[in-house]
Amino acid sequence: MPFSPRRRAGAGMLAMALALLILPPAPSAAQSLEMTHLLTDPYLQLPTETGVRVVWLTEFEGRDHQVVLADGTRVAARTLKMSRMAEDADSHIGTQSGDGSLYPRATPRAIWRHEAQVEGLTPGQRTGYHVESTDGAGRRLTSESYTLAALPRPGQPLRILLTSDHQQKPMTPANMQQVEAMFGPLDAVFFAGDLQNVPDRASGWFDDTRGAAFFPAMQGRADTVLRTAGEAGETRYHGGRILQHAPLFPIIGNHEVMGRYDPRAPLVRQFNDPDPRAVAEAGYEARAGLLNPSGDPGVQEGWIRDNAFNTLSYEELFTLPDDSPGGETYYALRFGDVFLIGLYGTRIWRNPTMASDRRGKYREADQHLDNPDQWGWGEFIFEDMAAGSRQHDWLKTVLASDAFRTAPVKVAMMHTPSHGVGDNSIPVFADPVPVLDRDEAGRLTGVRYEYPLGDDIYIRDVEPLLEAAGVHLLHNGHSHLWTRFVTAGGLNVLETSNVGNSYGCYLPGQRPRTNGPDDPRFDAVSYPAWGDPHGLSPVPPTEFAPQTGEDGTPLPCLASDVLSAFSILETDETGARVSSYVFDSTRPDVAPRLFDRFPLR
Repeated sequence: MPFSPRRRAGAGMLAMALALLILPPAPSAAQSLEMTHLLTDPYLQLPTETGVRVVWLTEFEGRDHQVVLADGTRVAARTLKMSRMAEDADSHIGTQSGDGSLYPRATPRAIWRHEAQVEGLTPGQRTGYHVESTDGAGRRLTSESYTLAALPRPGQPLRILLTSDHQQKPMTPANMQQVEAMFGPLDAVFFAGDLQNVPDRASGWFDDTRGAAFFPAMQGRADTVLRTAGEAGETRYHGGRILQHAPLFPIIGNHEVMGRYDPRAPLVRQFNDPDPRAVAEAGYEARAGLLNPSGDPGVQEGWIRDNAFNTLSYEELFTLPDDSPGGETYYALRFGDVFLIGLYGTRIWRNPTMASDRRGKYREADQHLDNPDQWGWGEFIFEDMAAGSRQHDWLKTVLASDAFRTAPVKVAMMHTPSHGVGDNSIPVFADPVPVLDRDEAGRLTGVRYEYPLGDDIYIRDVEPLLEAAGVHLLHNGHSHLWTRFVTAGGLNVLETSNVGNSYGCYLPGQRPRTNGPDDPRFDAVSYPAWGDPHGLSPVPPTEFAPQTGEDGTPLPCLASDVLSAFSILETDETGARVSSYVFDSTRPDVAPRLFDRFPLR
């Protein structure tokens, strides 16, 4: 259903707080005057055989929100008030540049989401549309015209953008602008997580004044300037008009998850402060009689969620299949000739520091040893994928389904790298194993976390399923680079997330990773300084290597703050292939070049 009970349960949680009314930011050169009052252009969600959902957002509740088709048909939208959208002192919005001048503290921001179910579409045909909303002053606001379509028919040629980790990075609008210029309207976007930085910060989605918020970058209304060669010395980019024409299929990355909810705390502090659900459940059980005397299941779930972690804003923004045990947090669907499996495979990111006064990937801060409420619990996994878990059981059912087995092209997405040569490829995707250090008197002197190589849940429990079922492609993100592998079982693994910044490509002969524990007590085999921790070698690009190493040799990866990459999954009568393109942001006069192409078979 478009608005699930899980969404409604979160609505109004911030209603007690006073919302700060501000004027919308001044329009950029890319915006028309009338569009400044619609917070987003329309974007497409969850197509069916005869229809598709159209979604847009406003800063007013308004009335008469409608989709208008090219033939004059009008479809009314349902409206939902977002429950957790806010701004704080670190927001870049209006006249505030992260200085707290408008929002000295975390403050709710009133935003409404409008969704209309358009039906009666003819498969294989695009239809023109626009959206209209009437604001509180009675003004009728209208978007520009775009196109929409129902689910593609079997055999229909497709072009699908593979991307991830936009996170308001400066090169993202340039990357998306190049995608639109090369391919025009796409058929879909498969997004492997980390859409923006702090999921409850509204401006990161809609109108961050630095110009690279999520929706503007993917709707052609961004405004960023990059240094370039030539006399001008800089080029202004506005992103690409992509989501207005193509349905978006995202999955959850670590930047879609908010931590423990505290409306008094800055948004980044909340984001960086999740607890494992088991810890929150134990806390609830210890005082259930006080917290929930009537035993209301909704109260119980709400308390545990708010004291562990949540994906409320992500789930309210996007309409995805919700028939898995995890609802919209993981899903599967057939899209033309492509079967897509969206996995919930991510964990909290913590600092690799071994400093005694910091909690991180590998240890707790010494000053918090006697106060577990301040522990970080290492890089714990948000949703279990191990054999016997509900997600793993669901995946086995999906892989056995007729819809999956009969699909010509089979794709899975997971945010955290399964194989990789980036910083975030270690520690491996294992549950943190706590090691308690004690002195001779038995007093706790330290808490360390280890991630044994053999306990990698993805490699041990998930990859064998995907290989045996004949999945063609696993699309990853997280390390902000481009690289690909082929497993022994024939699974193509692609990370194509270099859209603006990178944390490095760590291969022998290059500088070592900085993400490993600098401590001799940790097994060096589980935390390698170079390469894929599981021993796979990255596949060199088929056309040419966009980057060379320190010794001038071609690199099988792309990790650059100047060169940006994007990948397109194409299907037609000849089969399916993935093509990757590189764009030099310092040379806007040079079109992106194909540097890698491989078939899916």
